[in-house]
Order: sequence, then structure tokens, then C-alpha cells
Amino acid sequence: MSGAGRILLVDDDAVFTSVMARGFRRRGFECCECHSARAALEACASFAPTHILLDLNMPEESGLVALPALIEAAPAAAVVVLTGYASIATAVEATRAGASNYLCKPATVDE
Repeated sequence: MSGAGRILLVDDDAVFTSVMARGFRRRGFECCECHSARAALEACASFAPTHILLDLNMPEESGLVALPALIEAAPAAAVVVLTGYASIATAVEATRAGASNYLCKPATVDE
């Protein structure tokens, strides 16, 4: 296992997750890319992430809806919600649901 941890990237945009994964790998993270909330929940059991980067708006299930289940599946993971549709209401809701942070797209790996 790498020293930086294991990050689960959850976003329906495959190009975005690929770019982010490349940047995180360069910083020492092991990465698992998922393109739906369902796939992310399944990956939690085998991948055991230390960090989760979760898109808010996905077609099948919102990241906000999936957030409690992801936290339950990976309780030690720090969860950052990332969205292109930021609002104070969703930021508050995500934080109350257990997200460690809330960032607006576009965001960089360093952020």
C-alpha cells in the first residue's frame, strides 16, 4: 500500500476521474475509479478507501443520497463532496451528512 492512502474517486465523468486518478497516483495514492454510487458502495468492501472524492450530481443516484451509505461502508474514510452545482444548502446538507469537505468544480488535485 502506498504511504498517502487509498482514494475512491466517484464521478460519472470518466475523463475527470481518470485525470484526477493520475494526479493522485503521482502523489502516492492508490486509486479506484467508480462512475456510479452503486459501484462505489461495492468497491468499498474490497478497496477499503482512506479517502473518498464524491461527485454530487450523478444520473442514477445523487452523491448526497449515497453519502450516508458510503460513510457506513468506509467509516474511517475522509469524504470530500465535489460538485459543479454548488449551493450553500447542499454544502450544509453534505457536511451534516458527514462529508469532511465540499469543493466546487473545477477543482485540482492539490485542492
